[in-house]
Amino acid sequence: MCTVSVVKSHFVNRELSWLEFNRRVLALANETSVPLLERLKFVAIFSSNLDEFFQVRVGALHDQEEARVAVRSIDGLTATDQLGRIRSEVMQLAAQRDVVLRTLLQSLRIEGISLLQHE
Repeated sequence: MCTVSVVKSHFVNRELSWLEFNRRVLALANETSVPLLERLKFVAIFSSNLDEFFQVRVGALHDQEEARVAVRSIDGLTATDQLGRIRSEVMQLAAQRDVVLRTLLQSLRIEGISLLQHE
């Protein structure tokens, strides 16, 4: 029988990798070579992605934590470990999004474009 040795450091956590992907989406919203309305669209995509991430992936991790599932991810993290890292990453991403959006809205106003609030 053949045994395979798994080195945890060779693997990337699926959830944290997904957050890195979404960080790149947000970076496009901050890219000045991209037209303003496209940049606004990237902020919307980032936010929509994050909503779905919490509904599906974070929800599943909370379920695992609540059920006290002892299985670790392939990179060796428990559900609790992953949730802690996700929280830290999302706090940073949300702060970045707020800065990008504020700057973007100011640039749109300068160009004579205003967003209306739905009442």
